[in-house]
Amino acid sequence: MTTTVWSASASLSLNTIVAPTESNRVAGLFFKVTVAGTTGSSEPNWSTTISQTVYDNTVQYVSFSAVFSDLQPINPSAIIELFTLQLDTSLHGANTIYRFHAGSNLNANGEILWVGNSYQRFPIQASGFAYQRGQIPRPKLTISNASGLISAILSEVNKVTAGNDLTGATFTRIRTMARFIDPENFPGNINPLGTPDNTAEFKRQIYVIDRKAIENREVVEFELAGAIDMAGIRAPKRQCTRALFPSIGTFIQ
Repeated sequence: MTTTVWSASASLSLNTIVAPTESNRVAGLFFKVTVAGTTGSSEPNWSTTISQTVYDNTVQYVSFSAVFSDLQPINPSAIIELFTLQLDTSLHGANTIYRFHAGSNLNANGEILWVGNSYQRFPIQASGFAYQRGQIPRPKLTISNASGLISAILSEVNKVTAGNDLTGATFTRIRTMARFIDPENFPGNINPLGTPDNTAEFKRQIYVIDRKAIENREVVEFELAGAIDMAGIRAPKRQCTRALFPSIGTFIQ
């Protein structure tokens, strides 16, 4: 995304990012067009605080932090990858949902908000989602255990079901694009990368934990399986017979 330097009698479209001229530059701030129009003959009085409306002939802007400069290297189409881990009351004693992100997609040091839910930055890596030769993927989930958090969760779960180790917990991979994420992720509650849309997701990938593969002081690794695998279901579930499908064995000339 590019930044436009203010000029007189210029036509500006919605969501254009404008920087004041050099002599009127406001330290730390940029201005986003919220009402499209044409700029005036002289530069407006730029706000010196964030989230303030600035009027410029028929154009209106809102001020936001120059942290935008840190976001410029991010492609608006950059994939934001989020993860949830949901426990099962019958297996784990609670239906707690843990929400994580790896922090590698948005220069985010803390939380990412998506559809109003907070995803905390945590060292986590999920791999092996690609389908190969028609086989259902069995991804691996590796989570940092440096803080002892995962071991503590496992300990509590195993008090409910001995040796469970989170088997049966639901793991969901959520992917969207940076330009769609909640505006609250950015200074001034403005997403400078695009227009937020909390329905804009790739199809969610849902798995369950099949087993714990590794646990040590550094990491805990789980193997995941598709819900069909865990249920022991073979596809197709119904046998295709002539009684059900009379056209079986019939060739159309």
